[in-house]
Amino acid sequence: MSINKSKSNLSLKNKLKSLFSGNSNKSRYQSKLIRGDFDSLHDLNIAYVLKGFPTLSQTFVSNELRYLVEDGFNVVVFCYMDPADLVELDFDLEVIRFDESDDPTGKLEQLLLDYEIDIVHTHFVYPPCTEYTFPVCDRLGIPFTVFAHAVDIFKYDVDKINRVDEISKSPFCKGILTLSNYHKNHLIERGVDKDKIHITRQATDYEIEELELKERNVRNIVSISRFVEKKGIDVLIDVADILRDEDYEFSIYGFGGLEKAYQRQIDELNLDNISIKGRLDGPQEVKEVFDKADILASPCRIAENGDRDGIPTVIFEAMAYGVCVLTTEVSAIPEVIDDGRNGFIVPPDSPEIFADKIREIANLSPEERFEIAKQAQVDVQDTSSVDETMKTLFLTWSL
Repeated sequence: MSINKSKSNLSLKNKLKSLFSGNSNKSRYQSKLIRGDFDSLHDLNIAYVLKGFPTLSQTFVSNELRYLVEDGFNVVVFCYMDPADLVELDFDLEVIRFDESDDPTGKLEQLLLDYEIDIVHTHFVYPPCTEYTFPVCDRLGIPFTVFAHAVDIFKYDVDKINRVDEISKSPFCKGILTLSNYHKNHLIERGVDKDKIHITRQATDYEIEELELKERNVRNIVSISRFVEKKGIDVLIDVADILRDEDYEFSIYGFGGLEKAYQRQIDELNLDNISIKGRLDGPQEVKEVFDKADILASPCRIAENGDRDGIPTVIFEAMAYGVCVLTTEVSAIPEVIDDGRNGFIVPPDSPEIFADKIREIANLSPEERFEIAKQAQVDVQDTSSVDETMKTLFLTWSL
């Protein structure tokens, strides 16, 4: 997506500037954001505190940082682990490890002081915010925000130790961003003040192209995900087994610890209509897959340990590229996908129903599928973009 931020951001900056006017008697470590002694948002020194960066499965983080860098903001990343994947950034950004010290918390504290950081933003409540951003910013008096996703708040063992209620009550916590009303209700149940919660989708960045009517039959069904339990790839393999005598081809793209188990399941079922293709490196490869796809299959589920998706980014990407989405009634997905209107949705862990829905989609006319794809494009532009995410983040900093 081509982004023309200059005009919209200028009015936003002027609005924020007026909101930030005035002084307060805070400690000398309070940021310009609170003291109101800066000329524009571009005067702020912004730090992202992350676990590892960059990570292939967290393109939304890279999209936020690219937005800030390309728009001239002063931003640096402090992280405490190597990224899970080898990913090259397509923009210049300083990334500093702070765990290579006997006292990583103290090292982060010193970095925030040395770089004269005014505001800190973190993705995932646990571990990075719980263990680093929250205690360090609380001690220094630096405002911070955190984006709550899924594994960091829903996984049962993490839910007990993430201290999200304490984090939200810090006077320096400007707010908690999260993906949906489903997430918001969960956070409220954990003791977070509803006024501290701000809903926005993850920062997606894709190119909206004019759709063309596809006269071809539905045949190519793709899945793009990490190979973890909550993604439900084993269910999709069972779906392929149910449809083995019908003219569908399933392609599984991704990576992760369950790959051998999935291949073993395919081999044991003796399937030749489904194959594991490996990981996709970057948005261009994702687009190339979607160009040939008829359905994105995303059979999400709640894992035994409580982990679940928030809203998979790949669903937004498929909607943007005009690929029919077939997914499940898990977490916040029903807030995005309206069955038969902009996609299709079925109960989780239900391979027979999932297979029947594929047949239903295939039996639609090309014109009916085209109207659903167009509606999906309209909806995704209204709800999910890096512009909308950053606007919410900026406004949260102003509160």
